[in-house]
Amino acid sequence: MHILLVRFSSMGDVVLQTATVNWLRSLLGKKARFTFLTSSEFTSLLNGHPEIDHVIGFDRKKGEKWSDLVKKIDLLDENDPIDLILDLHATLRSFRLKLSFWNIPALTVDKRRWERFFLTKIRSSALKKLFSHKIFGLEPQTERIIKDFQGLFGDLRGKRRAVEFRKGPHEELTSLPALKEKLDHGNNIILAPSASFEPKRWPVDRFVLLAENILQKTPFNVIVLAGPEDHFCEAFNQINHPRFKNLQGKTSLKESMEYLAQAKICIGNDSGMNHIAEAYGVPCLTLFGPTDPLFGFAPHGSSSRFISKDLNCKPCSTTGKKACHRDRLYCMEEISVDEVFSIFVKMMEVK
Repeated sequence: MHILLVRFSSMGDVVLQTATVNWLRSLLGKKARFTFLTSSEFTSLLNGHPEIDHVIGFDRKKGEKWSDLVKKIDLLDENDPIDLILDLHATLRSFRLKLSFWNIPALTVDKRRWERFFLTKIRSSALKKLFSHKIFGLEPQTERIIKDFQGLFGDLRGKRRAVEFRKGPHEELTSLPALKEKLDHGNNIILAPSASFEPKRWPVDRFVLLAENILQKTPFNVIVLAGPEDHFCEAFNQINHPRFKNLQGKTSLKESMEYLAQAKICIGNDSGMNHIAEAYGVPCLTLFGPTDPLFGFAPHGSSSRFISKDLNCKPCSTTGKKACHRDRLYCMEEISVDEVFSIFVKMMEVK
């Protein structure tokens, strides 16, 4: 059986969908073939993945046309006929792809859009708590797709089967390609201060203070990882310490993966860096602002933790893109440096 899995973006979501790949491999065995279609900027996340046979990249930013993508899939289908398209994105692009290959059976993920939207309209913390994950169907993202599809594939064990198959150090369901070289980065603590949208970022000055606390009160190194466009990370340049590195804009995605895989812990916002770390079995401390762990994107590793303030106004949007209507971003500003540092210290004691 040859399955084409489709998830164009974003970085964290692509990583989370490896849980689905691992589950399918555990269920269908070595004879099944899996091709993963994603945006070209994320192919390095999946190239060399032990359970993915082929990765197809689509690069709209560099002018690649839709017809070019269709040709790629046509060639793939000609050489190894596709039996099923598994649409893990459920967008207009993925719908267009299914129309282009209407003769191939397809399954589409339920993204719980209406359930998440409804949660953004509830303005009572107490009322939110009355609605359990079971009512909304908002289980952790790593488990949700397996649960939705396991009946169609005749699987009664679902998540348990996938966990046993992975046998990760923290029973993580996600995975990424093994590193070719085991780099020794020492006792590194990774700070990931970026996020897809500005409201999802914990204030950078607090990340700076957190870095200084870690350097002054612990023996660990601190490394900042962020993209070339994250110029706000220049605030870290005020730190002058031999155990500190600001690598914002200085590493490729593959190099960032190597640093994350060797880290002691990753502290960051609700973003892809934390998901990458967890896929390598590295604990995360995730800071939630306008989004909410109820959406199913909280860290899933048994050693990971998250902080999310209980406010009537959150979640205010399903993606965290919406600008705050209040005079301050309370959901982020109420997360103190002392609180984050205290939880970090407890996590390191456990390790």
